[in-house]
Amino acid sequence: MAADGVNPERSFVFTGPPERLDRFLARSLTGWSRTRLQALIKKGAVTVDGRAEPGRRLLTPGERVVLVLPEFSGLPAAAARAVPLLHEDRHLLVVDKPAGWVVHPAGPHRTETLVQRLWPKLAAGWGADAAQNRPGVVHRLDKGTTGVIVIAKTPAAAENLARQFAERRVEKIYWAVVRGLPTEKEGRIRSMVGRSRQEPHRMTTSVPGRWAETEFRVLKTFPKKNQTLLEVRPKTGRTHQIRVQMAALGFPLVGDSLYGGPAGARPLLHAHQLAFTHPATGKKMIFKAPAPPDMRPFLV
Repeated sequence: MAADGVNPERSFVFTGPPERLDRFLARSLTGWSRTRLQALIKKGAVTVDGRAEPGRRLLTPGERVVLVLPEFSGLPAAAARAVPLLHEDRHLLVVDKPAGWVVHPAGPHRTETLVQRLWPKLAAGWGADAAQNRPGVVHRLDKGTTGVIVIAKTPAAAENLARQFAERRVEKIYWAVVRGLPTEKEGRIRSMVGRSRQEPHRMTTSVPGRWAETEFRVLKTFPKKNQTLLEVRPKTGRTHQIRVQMAALGFPLVGDSLYGGPAGARPLLHAHQLAFTHPATGKKMIFKAPAPPDMRPFLV
């Protein structure tokens, strides 16, 4: 079995009693579901002695089976610059995401995404799922948000981490700079968060949506600027959750003009800390990302 860079190829010479092509591949490729392999077979990505064959095809000894995985780099190539890693092992990567990077290709964002930059590290475990454009993504940060994000290197790690997020066992701590001076030193916001019907690019708390909960506490106030630095702990993971809930409370993020905040280069939101259980070892992992340059003055 061999792999060739960003367009990996899996090659086998069949031995043994006759067996269906799809069953043979599912048995030979650990961690790959039969459904996923059948989809690749239907796309013609699997050949037997150079010819595309259906999954029900019975293999005979000596036949050569080749699976060519979807080429994730078929998207425009990402810039060749280093991704700031906080941790890497065989199962996952932890990144300190800079502002301006989209996590995975979507809509008009087809280049320079985080998963494209990480593809050389993800190809071995995610070749079969590359066509989905989000290999390894178990949670996301908005384009303008900086800080800690975990990316799974394998489907097994992704399944485990996604379950932890779904069961709310992952601890997330953000720093946010908002306009206004809260009178309470801490608080909790509970509301529905859903997509606006009039402006689909915005989320809102005033339409049917999904339950969202966020806790916050004041770290520092700047009365002359009418701004406050908050520690924010989202208990759920809805799109734009912190941004839309803080705005609904009357404290939009500085730089977040989409939700009524004062204009700026980006919403001042930073994923400072992420804690989860390692999907393979069971050990609790805690990662912290230092404040980005535009937020350091608020933390002095």
